[in-house]
Amino acid sequence: MTRAFSFLLGLTLLALANFGKVLAVFDDEVDSIDWHLDNIGNYEFVLSTVVEDGSDQLVIVSSLGDKSLLSWVNSTDGKVLDRLPLDIQALNAATSSHNELILVNEDGARIIVDLLTGSEVPNRIESIDSDILSPCRPDMSLIQLAGKKLKVLDQNKEQVVFLHELPEDFKEVVFFNSHDDGDFDIIISTDSQKFHFLRVADYRLSQSWTRDESVANIKAFAFVSAKDSSSARLFAEISQEESLNFIEAYAYRVRQNVQRLTSYLAGKNFSVGSIVKELLLGEDDEVTSLQKDISFGFMKYLIVATDKGKILNLDARSGKKIWSIDTHLEDILKLEATSFDTELLVITKSGTSLTFEISIIEKEPFLLSKSKLPANSFVEPFADGDFVYLELEDHSKMVLNRSRKASEDSFLLYHDETQLSSHLYKNEALEETWRIYLDGEEKILAFCERDQSPVVSLGSILGNRTVLYKYLYPYLAAYITGDSTTNIMTVRIIDIATGELVHSVSHNDTVDLTSSINLVVGENWVVYTYFSNDPLPEQKIGVIELYESLTPNVRLSSGSSAADPLSNVLRPEVVQKAYMYPETIKNLALTKTKFGITIRSVVLELENGQITSLPKFILNARRIEESLMSADDKKEFLNSPYVSAIPVSDFTILTHHRRVLSGPNSHLISVPTNLESTSIVCSLGHDLFCTKVTPSSQFDKLKPSFQKGQLISTVVGLFVLCFFIRPMVDTKKLKTKWLVKS
Repeated sequence: MTRAFSFLLGLTLLALANFGKVLAVFDDEVDSIDWHLDNIGNYEFVLSTVVEDGSDQLVIVSSLGDKSLLSWVNSTDGKVLDRLPLDIQALNAATSSHNELILVNEDGARIIVDLLTGSEVPNRIESIDSDILSPCRPDMSLIQLAGKKLKVLDQNKEQVVFLHELPEDFKEVVFFNSHDDGDFDIIISTDSQKFHFLRVADYRLSQSWTRDESVANIKAFAFVSAKDSSSARLFAEISQEESLNFIEAYAYRVRQNVQRLTSYLAGKNFSVGSIVKELLLGEDDEVTSLQKDISFGFMKYLIVATDKGKILNLDARSGKKIWSIDTHLEDILKLEATSFDTELLVITKSGTSLTFEISIIEKEPFLLSKSKLPANSFVEPFADGDFVYLELEDHSKMVLNRSRKASEDSFLLYHDETQLSSHLYKNEALEETWRIYLDGEEKILAFCERDQSPVVSLGSILGNRTVLYKYLYPYLAAYITGDSTTNIMTVRIIDIATGELVHSVSHNDTVDLTSSINLVVGENWVVYTYFSNDPLPEQKIGVIELYESLTPNVRLSSGSSAADPLSNVLRPEVVQKAYMYPETIKNLALTKTKFGITIRSVVLELENGQITSLPKFILNARRIEESLMSADDKKEFLNSPYVSAIPVSDFTILTHHRRVLSGPNSHLISVPTNLESTSIVCSLGHDLFCTKVTPSSQFDKLKPSFQKGQLISTVVGLFVLCFFIRPMVDTKKLKTKWLVKS
């Protein structure tokens, strides 16, 4: 009876462990893995409109590059409802009695937009009577500005019905709308590019909100990782142990571990319940979550410079603004974190150079130095930012040495539309190695150097276990040229040390040279995109892969020594393929990870405002039709039959439901984290968007929904079950030896 009871007790514990609380299978983690700042920009024209449900909205005309942007904003909370990029730059605007917006460009041409649907109204330009138009400029007849006070007068302009304290950096009133019932709305702007909305009802402030547009139109950026104090402490402890003998080092480690345990228990107030709750539920407090983000490399600071000269520090996890400074420099070209991320270098087109102290990144930096360089057109820091390569406006070159002597030689590239050149920086001197001039109407449309991420695989393993060795020569670059007279596009891969042409391919399918043409160069491959009109208008993606030999198991390079750019005579064998894509591609980037183990993906920014990704194994130049595939081809890892069209997969859209308006000169970038599986991808331009991507899934970090408590309960239940069953097993063994029947 006792044995049966023990057995049933063990089964009960095991059942309780496995039939406990079950978490949801699907979890919406959109807001926790990415963020989006949907900017409007400078408010040029503002008007109010009433929608079908009777509520009112604000319609704002602003700039998006050299065109205009139309935005609908909720007048209750200031959130953007919708945005519509326009094909013109509006210099004037007015509204009609039909709830329509009339925009006029610099040529005097007008377009009409229905404010309810956002669609253009055709064939009504000449029928509009100018007498029924209302300008979109605020009527200032009832507004008085006296010092730092804003006064609103009644209709007779005799009494002040509303008084408001203006901010210190007040700029102007951009919107004033008086309702029939005497209520009115006001929008005021500041020099810091903040727009304050005030709704006054019964002569009292009934509603207000503020939109910060200071983070729009990013021109330069830099990433700074948060300093991990625990890593520094562990490094100090290891250094201390190395200076001790075996016994002293062991005793020192025991003391440190006891100190850590004591600190942990003190942090939990020596509460057993708190410790058990943490083990079972796995819920981290704010301090623990922050420390994990720092350890995992998620805690990064994104420092950006806008076209208005503002430099802002944002938390790369959430987009929260930490600090901002106004340099009043509207031609910033480059931001670079130098001196082990303790200084921020700012370089402008006019030549002004600023250095800020950012060793305490959470606090507003202070200016260390300011210098004046010659006006330049191209800036490229190298050697961890200690050196800066400058192309001056007179086409001369110089290198700015900020702190030390160069430890190795560097090849520095420069290009514009008509030429491409390389210089060697050696022994504090800059020497031109080669220069390429383009012929006729040919112009450089895209340029990219080889990505220098770590390489973990020397070859591609085929289905029959043989290897195609990759061409991993590090001194490669590629550029795309277009001839406007023939609409022929040419892709060239070159050796940046000698300028020698490695491979080239031309496309004569009537390429649209005015559309976005993009290029990225990976370890042994080139991916480029373009839009062609022949035989049908379509977006195309080209892939070029370089191998030492297309014969398996043939390796021509020596893996025992580093590649010498001046003695390299090995030329690759090339495989190439083209694909069609259903959406117009605006920009390209490569995902980067710490060790390069994770599958590489190509990040695509689309013209429709979405950002998506394509794994590199999809863009495989060795894919062939299924009818031509052998049995070994089908065994190859991640190999699939060639299909010319690549669809857009909903599972690879990084922006989810968001629409990112990046503008004409945006930056699409990827930075690694300390987790090999995870990379941070950001689009910086008119809008700002950042997200985490895991091309090979998150194999090195447990998900928050992991059943930690259930796992521990199962282990404990099995242990208890074994404890009760063991005497039964021992008794059975004993009876078996003595030949006793149960």
